[in-house]
Amino acid sequence: MSRPLLTRTFLAASLAAATALATGQVLAEESHLPDEPIRFVTPYPAGGSHSLHAGIITAVGEEFLGRPLISVIRGGGGGAVAAAEVAGSTPNGTMLLFGDPTINSLRPQVEDLPYEMDDFVPVARINYSPAIFVTTPDQPFQSIGELVEHAEENPGEVVYSSDNRNGFTYTVFEMLKATADIEMRGVELGGGGPAVTQLLGGNTMAYAGDPSVVGEHLEAGSLVGLCVTDTERFEAYGDIPTCQEEGYDVVFQFWRGVMAPAGTPDEVIAELSDGFQRLTEDEGFLRLIGQIGSGIQFLGHEEFAEALAAEQAALRDAYLDD
Repeated sequence: MSRPLLTRTFLAASLAAATALATGQVLAEESHLPDEPIRFVTPYPAGGSHSLHAGIITAVGEEFLGRPLISVIRGGGGGAVAAAEVAGSTPNGTMLLFGDPTINSLRPQVEDLPYEMDDFVPVARINYSPAIFVTTPDQPFQSIGELVEHAEENPGEVVYSSDNRNGFTYTVFEMLKATADIEMRGVELGGGGPAVTQLLGGNTMAYAGDPSVVGEHLEAGSLVGLCVTDTERFEAYGDIPTCQEEGYDVVFQFWRGVMAPAGTPDEVIAELSDGFQRLTEDEGFLRLIGQIGSGIQFLGHEEFAEALAAEQAALRDAYLDD
């Protein structure tokens, strides 16, 4: 069964099995949210990990939030276009950003963007995942060590798919280049979907992406896993070593979380956080997330706020410390 058909099958089962309708009706009666749909904005092009996760969240979210969730794909500027739009929206819970560490913690500190970190309030962390360095079976390197050796012998000739400057893939390749002291060239393609397409098409030689994006290609054999940017192996692909196991200290975990515009009332933030928590505990939702090779590591708004502040401070020290 193909992945799209399998996903639709599980989605239908999840919707049929949903038991939270009564809860949703109670939310609608007691809610602090306006009585209108919630626009859930994905800041990258379709086909990447964000859009895959957002599609599942918005398909089943109404049962847990008491409002329809409308998936909005708003690529551009490496996520800055969507972030600026959400930051400037009415802070009442009806427009949310599906954020991440590059958009919400790193880039506003090192680039001149049309929004700032403080323009957002954390609602809930949905999950996180490492990157998996991958290549195609026809490349002259089939392990991360062989990639490094090839780059050493051919400085600047290894061309890899990247997402955006200071994005997820950009960052992990910069970490690898610094750790291994090698030269490689990245082609910024705006998101995971286009990046994988260029790799599979033979226009680039490597990529480092989310398991939900590269997983089906690993399973099909059209991509080869080199190493994982985590402190332990990724459960679904346990035969792929960590980068640390291979001798390269590259660790980066990419979270996905719900962000609201600054000024959103506390009671709205709490209501949304509770709704997303119920969503991430639903068995049907968890099955769907599992089908794209992902999982859930939920944090409510208070815990997420603490984790986000610590991350932002650490990145500020790493990038801006003189």
